[in-house]
Amino acid sequence: MGNRIRSSARCGGSDRRARLVVAIAVLALLGGALARTSVVVSIHPLFDIVRQVAGAHADVVRVLPPGASPHTFDPTPRDVGRIADADLVVLNGGLDLWLRELVEASGSRAPLVEVIADERVQGVLRGAFPDLLPIDAHGAVLGFNPHVWLDPLVMREAAALVAEALADVDPANAEAYATAASRVRQELLDLDAELEALLGPIAGAAFVPFHDAWPYFAARYGLDLIVEIEPFPGREPSPAYLRYALGKIAASGASAVFSEVQLNRRPAEVVAAEAGIELFELDPLGGFPGREAYDELLRHNAGVLLEGLR
Repeated sequence: MGNRIRSSARCGGSDRRARLVVAIAVLALLGGALARTSVVVSIHPLFDIVRQVAGAHADVVRVLPPGASPHTFDPTPRDVGRIADADLVVLNGGLDLWLRELVEASGSRAPLVEVIADERVQGVLRGAFPDLLPIDAHGAVLGFNPHVWLDPLVMREAAALVAEALADVDPANAEAYATAASRVRQELLDLDAELEALLGPIAGAAFVPFHDAWPYFAARYGLDLIVEIEPFPGREPSPAYLRYALGKIAASGASAVFSEVQLNRRPAEVVAAEAGIELFELDPLGGFPGREAYDELLRHNAGVLLEGLR
């Protein structure tokens, strides 16, 4: 009898160990299935495109808070911590290279996607805006104005780029990313057509933005960009430059000037007062209620331009 009891105990212990092994394996599989890809993005317009493409399959966070300018942003140690565990990092390029520095400081090995460096994005810029690209004596492009996100057709290519990058780090959801990107690309194509029709009544109007965020947008929708008020973002223009800008404004017959949410509006107020014209406010980055989605942001700015330039 005693031997049978001991044998039964040994069998029971063996069964428990087997069940424990199976339970651990199941939990590991469930953990892998439930783990979500982590994506860090620099600026809000890209953040919105990335989260639309990612859908429910990734956690997407934005580094630059609403109201801040990427030109003057000073990252904190907390930002480094947010990046350390990222699976993918997406930045615009040119004006948010501080994110690349954060990736290096965090020790992250996440792939880094730079939108402005993508050949398809550059192809759109070369095809649509050849007059805006500085070239050398041999015809080589010297650089690109980094504010590419204000052109929805550039963002179409960014959506495709993001889907491919997500598929690389999360191949199990590659099909979902591709499907979402296809939908987003069509919506951006529709948005471009909508903006073209919406801004048609002010095509050719003299446009005086605050800084050089708007050349692609202006060229895409037929606005005549006369001069920027602040040639170096975050640095107030000199009195000599303000005199120059006022001369250009007077010669153009511009009806309004435009400040921006993220930068000090005082120079724009001075110019508007000196020129005797109205002052309006644009938002190149968004993230605020009513312009959290990329399409909402561009429609908001189109509405401001219509009000100011009619």
